[in-house]
Amino acid sequence: MALSLDTIISRNETNFLSNPVGDEIIILNMETGDYLGLNDVGSAIWDHLKTPQTIKALIEKLMTEFEVDNQTCSLQTMEYLEKISTLGLLQVAV
Repeated sequence: MALSLDTIISRNETNFLSNPVGDEIIILNMETGDYLGLNDVGSAIWDHLKTPQTIKALIEKLMTEFEVDNQTCSLQTMEYLEKISTLGLLQVAV
């Protein structure tokens, strides 16, 4: 499914464990044993996705936390969400 600014997303914790390690979050896929380390921005996104929200609302929150303009934040956030979506880490409201 293609993501848009109005898409409602949340994190998919089914088969995934996440744990903070320093300033990062490590996510483990319990089925495959693969893991992903999230930097501070990725960790902020993961934290915000505890509750369902539109991608637009997520971007607005990120712009208040990090010094970034709307265009850059929107582009980079969409790219990141597409990536973690392919890993199965997102739940998309239908």
